[in-house]
Amino acid sequence: MTKEAAFDALAAEYDAVFSQSLIGVQQRGISRKWLEAFLAGKGSLRILEINCGTGEDAWWLASRGHEVTATDQSAGMIRSAQQKAAAFHDGREVNFKVCAFEELSTVFGHGSFDLIFSNFSGLNCVSPADLSELGGQLRDLVADNGHLAAVLFGKYSWWETAYFLEKADCREAFRRWGHKEVRVRLREGVYQPVYYYSARQFARILHPFRLLAKRPVGLFIPPSYMEGLMRRSPRLFRLLIRLEKMSGRLSRFSQLADHIYILFKKKAT
Repeated sequence: MTKEAAFDALAAEYDAVFSQSLIGVQQRGISRKWLEAFLAGKGSLRILEINCGTGEDAWWLASRGHEVTATDQSAGMIRSAQQKAAAFHDGREVNFKVCAFEELSTVFGHGSFDLIFSNFSGLNCVSPADLSELGGQLRDLVADNGHLAAVLFGKYSWWETAYFLEKADCREAFRRWGHKEVRVRLREGVYQPVYYYSARQFARILHPFRLLAKRPVGLFIPPSYMEGLMRRSPRLFRLLIRLEKMSGRLSRFSQLADHIYILFKKKAT
């Protein structure tokens, strides 16, 4: 199955399975908290969201007055995102476009955006060699002194390691720690190659983007495959939410989280 087909197959159920889940709502809220801290006081920005999925963040950014273009290589995801327009009645608009990573600079040209945003590990679906090439496109797309914000998988998620060690599955417990491609099951019969990057490795590949900040997303809120446990343990989940809200002071432990928010700045040429 092609990468496009894999995510087309998920489009119809993605919001129900993740966006509207207990864990999905909390982790998205955390990623937005860090992004909103950056956006505060900057006025209306030209924003390109890549791997936008079903458009949850694109519509949220538009609601804050930004000029948003949102892309995904999955036509199914883009259709789901466009269908959400009916839910908004305040005139906001988002330019949704089916566009693969390798097509970005051809489609959008040079210096077109103040910020590029990638949420929830879309860039973990890109091999190191392809990520280096994509980094060149992203540098071209961002205006001088513009920014790139990305949410990646945490390299050493303590939740994941503990969860699978408890199941005596060492292979899964340490799957993020290595440097090889990992085939991750998305649903029955649907697998996606995933690559886990440390913040340092990711910054090195994207040089000369300059790393400004990193923050945990899901240091206490667990990975989405633990949704069932959280639903059965509401008091525990409320405690984890409270702990997560305090985790911004623990940025040095970001790579132990399920995801990590990373902010970069492009140097002026």
